[in-house]
Amino acid sequence: MTVDRALVAIIDNDDSSRARLRILLGAAGLMIELFKSAEEYLKRSRSHSPNCIVLDVRLPGISGLDLQSRQAKTGRKTPLVFLTAQNEVRTSVRAMKAGAVDYLIKPFQDEELLDAVKSGIECDRALRLQKKTLDELRTRLASLSPRERETMVLLSAGHGPKQIAGQLGVCTHTARVHSSRIMSKMGARSIADLVRIVDRLGHVPREGAIRSKDIGVANCCGAAHRYSTARTSDGSSTEGRRGQSRSPALYYPEVRTSRPVRAGCAKRH
Repeated sequence: MTVDRALVAIIDNDDSSRARLRILLGAAGLMIELFKSAEEYLKRSRSHSPNCIVLDVRLPGISGLDLQSRQAKTGRKTPLVFLTAQNEVRTSVRAMKAGAVDYLIKPFQDEELLDAVKSGIECDRALRLQKKTLDELRTRLASLSPRERETMVLLSAGHGPKQIAGQLGVCTHTARVHSSRIMSKMGARSIADLVRIVDRLGHVPREGAIRSKDIGVANCCGAAHRYSTARTSDGSSTEGRRGQSRSPALYYPEVRTSRPVRAGCAKRH
């Protein structure tokens, strides 16, 4: 089992059970933290959170299921492997529906536990990598100017330089320059790559993360719609077609220009 010295927290009020788990998981090359109760676990230092938690369902004070609920409310996603001496179907169903990695009945086979812990560690590492990647993308996003963010919305929606220029009221050369800078700053090798980046950012939205004067953030389900309003030379408005964008993470509610609307600019591309 290749786990590269992952950290596993064991929460069990039974001394013999904790000792057995410590020996078993320690022999697999894992670092171990032992706790007699959920309260003791919650008081630990948060500087290094475990990659997986192995805990008994029935604990004195805060139960294993209660700890699972607390984790969910605080946004912590540390994988849990439940152990129990009683085969209670309702409890096991509740634990698994809430995202537990496994629910093992004592006495269990050593390989069963090791496999469950390995799955939990792999899941935790995938989540940590995803968070790291998203943090890097948000840093790149923050480096964009407001106009570049506007351009990125249009670019990821499939608009070409001429269409972007018409929407933003700039020349085609300027639109190309903005597009080139966006690709470089966001680390995108192609438009398809940029679309994937935008979608990924949209799946973990944060208020104000993608916003300039005329850009908002859609909900995490991607239920965003594109709605443009262009101002003509006489001050009247021409409303564009409202439809779902090819880039579900973002939308732009309004883009103003000082020039008349070109034919087809308000159409969905």
